[in-house]
Amino acid sequence: MRAVVVGGIGYLGANLVGLMRNLGHEVVVVGRKGSEKKRPQITAYLQGIGAKLALFPRLEEGALAELGGDVYFYLIGKLSGSLQEFKEAHVMLLEETARAAARSGSRLVHVSSTGAVGGIKGVKPGSVVYEEEEHLSGEREYRSFYEITKAEGERALVRMGKELKGKWSILRPGILIGPWGYHGIWRLFRRSLSLRIAPFFGVGLPVVDVRDVAEVLVEAAEGKYDGMWLHVVSPYYPEAGDLIMEGCRYLKRSCLALPLSPLGKVAIALSPLAISLVPKGSALSLALSGLKYRYKFASRVLKKEWRDVGEMVRGLLEWQDRAAQAGAAAGI
Repeated sequence: MRAVVVGGIGYLGANLVGLMRNLGHEVVVVGRKGSEKKRPQITAYLQGIGAKLALFPRLEEGALAELGGDVYFYLIGKLSGSLQEFKEAHVMLLEETARAAARSGSRLVHVSSTGAVGGIKGVKPGSVVYEEEEHLSGEREYRSFYEITKAEGERALVRMGKELKGKWSILRPGILIGPWGYHGIWRLFRRSLSLRIAPFFGVGLPVVDVRDVAEVLVEAAEGKYDGMWLHVVSPYYPEAGDLIMEGCRYLKRSCLALPLSPLGKVAIALSPLAISLVPKGSALSLALSGLKYRYKFASRVLKKEWRDVGEMVRGLLEWQDRAAQAGAAAGI
């Protein structure tokens, strides 16, 4: 199989491409010129395992179609910025990729987000939410630019389903955790372990091991989920304190569990007001929306043995240790 991974110089891309190469597939990683300089460690890793890089000033249908993938993965995502920037990342470039896949007679696998679900009228906060039978059916509420454009991108892809001859799927992961977790939240997590205090606010997080997501993506590339939109979230919903306690066990440290559920209840109560005050283009707007609804996302389709919370945290911290050692050896 020849896979074209659009937006592959990133967290999920590193894990997906690594898995695809281990399975013997040919992989072309697509990005904009300059993206390889922003993430040199990932770029070096991708090239080291035999992936090819295709860097363009702008991602367009013609150039993408010429790459001739049997499957196109679309991994581009944006967490903050202007509405136009969100639309370009979550809608316009997705449409370009879908047209390229359609022209090539290829399959398209789109990584969306649980944020595309938004708030569903009549569904209480904290409810279990499965994939809707009709795509994004029912009345929805969206606050952040992230949620608005993720939903718009999904709708655009579903409309293009005939052009793709039904060879498309949408995966909605939760919060990714595991190897190659370079985002600020996971750097902060590592630093927080030095405090040896694990706060418990009474709010679970929709986390999923990035390696589990990569495995589902490979299944989607084989056509297993054609014409579907799937929630890809672990069933565990740990609190931040659970993650920190697992990190303490990994580091063999004694840490204090600190119950702060009253503060969590206050934060939940104030979240609707806070959402109205925070800029729609900020990552905080998305986080507050998640706090307001607190849905637990489940799938009627996926039947998978998910990595548990301990494996998630170990995967992240072991990678952080290796990255730190590599940086020290390189004098970074």
